[in-house]
Parts: sequence; structure tokens; C-alpha cells
Amino acid sequence: MTSLITLENISKQYKSQNAVNQVSFTIHQGEIVGLVGENGAGKTTLLRILTGLIHPTSGSIHTSSTLRIGALIESPALQPNLSALENLKYMALQLNLKRSNHELQQTLEVVGLGDVDPKKPSKSFSLGMRQRLAIALAILDNPDFLILDEPINGLDPIGIKEMRQIILNLRDTHHMTILISSHILTELELVVDRYIIMHQGTILKQLSKQALQEELDEKLYLLTSDILRTKEVLDSQELSYATDQDYLTLPIETKPMMIVELLIKHQLSLLEIFKEKQSFEHYYLQLIKQGE
Repeated sequence: MTSLITLENISKQYKSQNAVNQVSFTIHQGEIVGLVGENGAGKTTLLRILTGLIHPTSGSIHTSSTLRIGALIESPALQPNLSALENLKYMALQLNLKRSNHELQQTLEVVGLGDVDPKKPSKSFSLGMRQRLAIALAILDNPDFLILDEPINGLDPIGIKEMRQIILNLRDTHHMTILISSHILTELELVVDRYIIMHQGTILKQLSKQALQEELDEKLYLLTSDILRTKEVLDSQELSYATDQDYLTLPIETKPMMIVELLIKHQLSLLEIFKEKQSFEHYYLQLIKQGE
């Protein structure tokens, strides 16, 4: 795969605090990468460094000299009294881009705003429409690399689905490489090719979507009328288990009928027993716990 942008030992320090510490990774042309981490993990600082809004304290970034970057970071920067088309015209003037009305209209169509009333000011747009217009502004210069910070934050299920389709279309049809920062892990699973997981300014792990699926363990989930008593029974049989919220989890090779017979023998009511693959969210929380 062709390397698009490479970070080497990037750090950003504010007084005595390291917001980003020795971060290194490469993003390849044509992939969608998910940047994952809790609030304060350093994601937004890293995105601002990538866009050139701030400079790292140390480290280096390697790109081609012709790399064009578009970005939506934090709140959409819209002109509230201007229509969608007028917002694009205003941005084109700011960037000294020559774009015809037809070209600007095509950009609106890419993000699903082609049929919006041309006189409707953006201040009356829904949140989903404002997010789509912000992406239209970010792709006005046909960037090679698009950075999106929480693009589906606050959207309803329909808006999330529409945003997902826009993101995939930008990669598949318009050949953009995309970095997405998001807290909504289940949605990231539907669009990304690879994950970069951050915690307290550092990278805990980088792995492909396929590698993640291979690391997600399948387990036997158990819910009974008395969890504490169930633990005592499992301990007496030297059976390994872990706790996952209200459930006990056992290795996938554990035989369900053996567990059922054990519970009946000790007069414990079985409420639920099922096999399920570990979720990305649970995997992520375990990874964070290990990192701490």
C-alpha cells in the first residue's frame, strides 16, 4: 500500500502536561482509519497537529509536497445567514479557489444537499444538514486526505446512516483517504479498515479490522438468580470465569449442559445462558484498563 502520511514520535506539551506523547503511525492511501480514545486521550490535539493548526513540540510528519488536506474538527464553521451554496462560494473565495456554480452544486450533491432550498440560511438547518454542509466545505478543494472529528455526534439513527454512506462514497467514488475520530465504536466498525487506539496521549494499539475480529474472544455468558453463590459453585469446581456487568463469562469451550446441571444441583435458577463474541466496546475498555 502507498504511504500517504507518516508521523514519527510526535509529542505536544502544554506546560508540564503531555497532551500527545511519542505518537507514531502511517496512514495509507485509500483506507479509512478510526481514531479511538476517551476524552482527554489526545485525539483532538493530534488532529489539530495533522491539519497544521498547531505545531508539535517534537517529532516529524512526512507527506508528499502536493498532499491536500480537508478537515472537520469540532463544531462546523458555517456562515449562519448564508445558504448552503453561498457558504461554499464564501469558502472558495477564502481559499482562492475558482469554482463554478455547477461545480459547487455538485459538491452539495455529494453530501446529500443538492435539493436544499437555495435561499434557506444554514442557521435553520438541522444538525445533520449542518454536518453535511461542513463536510462539503472540507472537500471543496478535492482533498487527498480528509480528517473528521466526531462527524456523527448528536445525529439520529437516520442521520448516522446517511453520514456513513457519505463517508464510504468519499472513499470509494472520490478516492479520499479518511481519518475519523469517534466515540461511537459500533458505527466505526461499519466503515473503517483499521484502528488507532489512544489513551493518555499515547497509542495503545494499532490493528486492522480483520485483526480486531480475530482478537475478539467468543465466550459463554451466564446469568443466574444469585451471582455470588454461582461464583462459589464455580470456584468449588475450579472453573475459570470473569465478570461482565451482570453476567459471568466462561471460556467458550465450557459445556453449557454441564453448567446447567451444576446449577440445578445447587438449586440455582438459570436466567440466561448464551454464546457471544466480545464487543469492540468491551475489548476497548479492557485495553484501557490494561493501559492504566
